[in-house]
Amino acid sequence: MTKDEVKSALLSLAEEDYRKFSEKLNPSESRVLGVRSPAMRKTAKALAKDGWREYTDSLDKDDSYEEKLAAGMSIYYAKTDINERIKYTEKIMPFIDGWAVCDSICSTIRLKKDERETFWSYLKECAASGEEFRTRFGLIAMLHEYIDGEHIDDILDIIDNISYNGYYASMGGAWLLADCMVKFPEKTYEYMQDNKLDDWVYNKAITKMRESYRVDKAMKDELKTMMRK
Repeated sequence: MTKDEVKSALLSLAEEDYRKFSEKLNPSESRVLGVRSPAMRKTAKALAKDGWREYTDSLDKDDSYEEKLAAGMSIYYAKTDINERIKYTEKIMPFIDGWAVCDSICSTIRLKKDERETFWSYLKECAASGEEFRTRFGLIAMLHEYIDGEHIDDILDIIDNISYNGYYASMGGAWLLADCMVKFPEKTYEYMQDNKLDDWVYNKAITKMRESYRVDKAMKDELKTMMRK
């Protein structure tokens, strides 16, 4: 698909009522067309079959939220190797200008066993970058792919030591930590008792843990007493 074809497809799928709804969620600094998620993914899959490299190379800062998202999703729908995915993720990174662009791309990632070590190293670099959305990308991709016995200790260490530059990076850290509590409650609870987190990330993580239906009531009650003032 050419850039004009992608734009035309997205415009044909746009809904004005959904645009107004989406804009209230502040998904991106870019203009919003109003394309629903299933249609968005269908377009990205079509792009991934034909022209995704050229399309990503042609992105412009003035392109819409959906045009940028189509590029990011297509990278992870396309048939290619992990090194090329990382290469094109770097090309899309300057266009990740909102939580929805970042998180929707991250939710598209599906890794093969032999890709995991390479991508893990890349995500650690992203998380440690000090850049708001690059950091968030690293953290949210970890949330989707790496909260397991092999990586939990490293994840907690990363959360504790990175620089949270901006609201969306901080929220990414809190969300990742909340999911660690779901899957590794004892280890995460121990971490919550002794950490270097700033008060905002720490308290937000506890809030998200207490909002989760996957954390038991006894743990929620205990966490409530641990909120910092």
